[in-house]
Amino acid sequence: MSVDDRTRLNLHRKLEAVLGAQEADTLMAHLPPVTWQDVATKDDLRVLSSDLRAEIAKSVDRQTRWMVTFICAWSAVVVTAVRLLF
Repeated sequence: MSVDDRTRLNLHRKLEAVLGAQEADTLMAHLPPVTWQDVATKDDLRVLSSDLRAEIAKSVDRQTRWMVTFICAWSAVVVTAVRLLF
């Protein structure tokens, strides 16, 4: 059974009749604001974590390659400048 806004409203009204307004509000506040299909599961988080780790590894690799290339190029410029001065 899917839970929609109408079902939640009916539940709130029934709780209000049985428990009272404040207690019904408190109990409803502890329910997720969306349907259970919209709540992330541990499997969803594992997949997201795996994707994120791969993306970070790719970014670190790309940054490392760029830094090594930059350092080599800068070193070549410095060596050339020193040779020209002496």
